[in-house]
Amino acid sequence: MDETQSSQVEIRRLWPSDKESFRDHLLRLDPRSRHERFAGGMSDDFLAQYAENCFGKGDLIYGAFVDGKMVGAAELRSNKAIWSEQAPFGRNIHAEAAFSVENGYRRRGIGEKLFKRIRRAATNHGVETIEIVCLPDNIGMQSLAKKFKTQFTFEESALTGRLTARRPTAFSLIREASGDAFDFGAALFDAHWRAVAEAREKSA
Repeated sequence: MDETQSSQVEIRRLWPSDKESFRDHLLRLDPRSRHERFAGGMSDDFLAQYAENCFGKGDLIYGAFVDGKMVGAAELRSNKAIWSEQAPFGRNIHAEAAFSVENGYRRRGIGEKLFKRIRRAATNHGVETIEIVCLPDNIGMQSLAKKFKTQFTFEESALTGRLTARRPTAFSLIREASGDAFDFGAALFDAHWRAVAEAREKSA
């Protein structure tokens, strides 16, 4: 079995300290992946600027890591502030979900793991309706979304899928809070070691 096939996939929430890793993941996307994710062949400058603006109050970003390298990402973005703390009340936020997995790491269930994590996050962060917009030829994204009973309609040259997040429970809120705390610690740890590695490269 290929080494990349046997490596374990870790899914965790991304924080502002992960911005550089998220940007580098987007820059590694091949032309087809960029087209499927952004409905066009976006330039490196566009992707770098996009990553810079992805950690606001209306954003929840999750990364898929293999051997410490981010190879996939899932975004839940809204023009309203998504609760930074878990909210059992006031589920009236509509957010758009988007996914990206690097070529060479597909067909390993990474997209499905990211989708499950986004759906769980929506449940526990006050998001009621999740929307997924994709091009008609993005069969992979449509197949993934339909596994979670997403209903698609054709709107303005694109397909829009919608699904309703589940209601939160006391257990799901506690699990989300503990997961976010763990992920925040992991993000700080990763940022520390990136800084150490960069310092060593400069001094070499």
